[in-house]
Amino acid sequence: MTGWAEPSPFVFDAPVAPGMLIGRDAEAASLRSWARAGRSTVLVAPRRYGKTSLLTRVQADAERLDRMPVILVDLYELASMSDLVIRLERAWARHVPGRLRSRLARALAGSEVGLNVLGTGFQMRLADRPQSDPLPALHALLGLPDQLGGRGGRTLIVFDEFQSIGAVDAAEGLIRSYVQAQRDSAAYIFCGSQPSMMARIFGDQARPFYSQAQRFELGPLDIGVLTGAVSDIFEQAGRIDCEPAIAALMHRAEGHPQRSMLLAHLLWQRVPPGKPPAADIADVVLTDVLAAVSAEIVAMLDVLPTTEKKTLRAIAEYGTPLSSRALRDLNLAKTSAQSASGSLLDRALVERTPQGWRIIDPLTARWLRVRYPTRPA
Repeated sequence: MTGWAEPSPFVFDAPVAPGMLIGRDAEAASLRSWARAGRSTVLVAPRRYGKTSLLTRVQADAERLDRMPVILVDLYELASMSDLVIRLERAWARHVPGRLRSRLARALAGSEVGLNVLGTGFQMRLADRPQSDPLPALHALLGLPDQLGGRGGRTLIVFDEFQSIGAVDAAEGLIRSYVQAQRDSAAYIFCGSQPSMMARIFGDQARPFYSQAQRFELGPLDIGVLTGAVSDIFEQAGRIDCEPAIAALMHRAEGHPQRSMLLAHLLWQRVPPGKPPAADIADVVLTDVLAAVSAEIVAMLDVLPTTEKKTLRAIAEYGTPLSSRALRDLNLAKTSAQSASGSLLDRALVERTPQGWRIIDPLTARWLRVRYPTRPA
């Protein structure tokens, strides 16, 4: 590729707008249905699987169709109880719809703990009084659905990256005490990108959220739906005869949302309007994409212990970390491979399916096979 290309319509580096979301209509409708009933749900998906895009769609549809405000709270790398207060206050300030903004301002002012509708109150209080107790403010924020609800109206609270809550002592139990009491005023979605950690939060009898929510796993997108949607965008823009290449690339992406959009973007950059693509265009794009993702894969591998790197390669090459051939070729002890496999599951880099082990990111698997082959092609 030469020169400076125009941007493609395929967003691969950020959440997509609600109207551009492909293949998630059923999931969005189901999450809204559970929210309307005041029920809690757990949404689990690997990173870059379109979770945030789906939640943005749910937020738009819930406000437009159900008149239900949706407050999105990002808990990624949550550090402390004060940090939780700051994130909740910002989320309410950012996401509360205009029709409820004056009611929110009155509720926060009445709490007498320094919160404000701009989302900066508690942070300013900490700057003046670093030893401020965050608990009164946290109780006020968690109780907001009760103050804003009325006439059967609910607020949908979405906690994204909820597995981070485990880093803050007593936070799980406190949040749960409000969740169970707010069936008439709120519904909750707990999202996570580390399935094994989310399973422990909601599946361990010793933890507050044991059996408290319906679990939904966000699976890969339907390859046929992806191929059709991407092909339509190409055709509408005058990029002709691309469907065979699109179908081949969507199969390579294995329904991975972000990787599908990245491949579609790179194909767009290679195919000018009005000209049919070259016969080998899919292979060219696959070469492009491995170069595009190389730095991020190297960075990911750099933080893994050696046994986990080897185990990841074994899964990429052999589909299992425990075959005798994989153990021999990569100089892995079986016990080490078993332990490393569990760690990779916790990191949400691999998963076990009825068909066997697989690396969740198909481009990482392909990159490893190309970069570090251990058997003939």
